[in-house]
Amino acid sequence: MGLAIFYETLLVILVSALTAAVCLSSYLVTKRKTMLYACVAFLFYFFDVASILQDDYAAHTFTAGLSWEYYFLRSFYTMATGAGFLGAFWYMVCEYIGERRRVMRTVPLVAYVAISLLLLAVSGESKMLRFCYYSCRAAFMFWILLYGGAHFLRTRDEVERQRLGRYKVHCIALALLGVVMVAEDALFFLVLSTDTIALGPVTLTAERNYAENLLMMVCAAMTCWFALRQLSIHSSKSPVIDDTQRYRQTAEDLLVYAKRHQLTAREQEVLDYILRDHDNQNIASAMSLAPSTVKVHVHNILQKTGHANRQELIQDFWKTV
Repeated sequence: MGLAIFYETLLVILVSALTAAVCLSSYLVTKRKTMLYACVAFLFYFFDVASILQDDYAAHTFTAGLSWEYYFLRSFYTMATGAGFLGAFWYMVCEYIGERRRVMRTVPLVAYVAISLLLLAVSGESKMLRFCYYSCRAAFMFWILLYGGAHFLRTRDEVERQRLGRYKVHCIALALLGVVMVAEDALFFLVLSTDTIALGPVTLTAERNYAENLLMMVCAAMTCWFALRQLSIHSSKSPVIDDTQRYRQTAEDLLVYAKRHQLTAREQEVLDYILRDHDNQNIASAMSLAPSTVKVHVHNILQKTGHANRQELIQDFWKTV
């Protein structure tokens, strides 16, 4: 391994570990499942990239050369770590857009694993099949982006469109990097038919997709920004009216949550006060309603969202929006 690639590998490993830590911190504070899935994704990618150091160590340790068994197990390991971080990203997107169907959550991941295993078993020395095997990651990533894009185009809810539209430019950038990923694999396996390319002091290998590393660094930046924003929102117990950015984000999440559970405008307003930790009497005073009316609204909110008490409701709100 060249010195430049060594430090590039260390950088990707470091960023993956730090991003996983930030996501875990965000999950522990906000209880959002999206942050838990992101943490799992970057942990898997950490182990995926760390295997490069293992290869370098093995190449220097086994003077007789690496056996085909090692390469087969290494490819199986790559498939498993790829399924880990791509599957976690898929679940994160499903959680964010509100996809609850078990079949839709499970089938794409199972298909990725099945196709990867099939190609791994039959690829042998075929350059085309090896290209297809390594391109499975890009295919899964394109599926995630296309499904999210289809949901964005399909929804008629203006609030949901605005919520998802914030990431339109990011998704286009990821799609372009995905195209570069495929092109890089095609260059190695189909055009040059070589396992290494020397560019001056830097030696690139077919076993590692450098465009994928760049793509994951972009994902890490996006995820850290989202996680840190959520930590900022939750830095105090309740939303603060004079904190414009925080209140705007909470108000947007409230609209999404109300739409999902078919809350009326009045129930949405009551929920806003519940999230600020107001009791029924305070809500009644703020909204100029009778306490009994507020009690009915709270009961309806709990019934529609399927929760037994306010605490469960608040926890579910911050987990799912």
